[in-house]
Amino acid sequence: MVDEEVVATKLERAHEYTNDLAEMRGIPKEEYVSDVVLQRAVERTLMNLIQSCIDLAQHVRAANGISSGGTAKEEIRALGELEIISRDTQQKIEEAVGFRNVLAHRYGEIDHDVVYEVLHEDLHWFKRFQQEVAQWLQDRRS
Repeated sequence: MVDEEVVATKLERAHEYTNDLAEMRGIPKEEYVSDVVLQRAVERTLMNLIQSCIDLAQHVRAANGISSGGTAKEEIRALGELEIISRDTQQKIEEAVGFRNVLAHRYGEIDHDVVYEVLHEDLHWFKRFQQEVAQWLQDRRS
């Protein structure tokens, strides 16, 4: 059984991280690339945002009795299979999970240009994820 309070709390956390990242946008690229503290703040907030999406997906998947494939991408895929999120959103958030793995595990050097681009080009996918899950939650309640 889906605990709607857990879903709402995880959605709120994702919303907070998304807003934090939105506030960090607009910084000139040269400034971003030369500011290690800012880079770390953006990277950590992105990791937290992506992890909150995974945690939410994991809860919903488990509550729906779908067995875990064991990977974070499969947690996100379950939301697509349950038609809670659209296929486009599912695909983009799965890509984000791969990106989180690069940030978290430091596979090679972090490409700050890529992180800067994600910050400026991809936040709308996280907003869309939150909107789709919130709509699903609202529909369940009615």
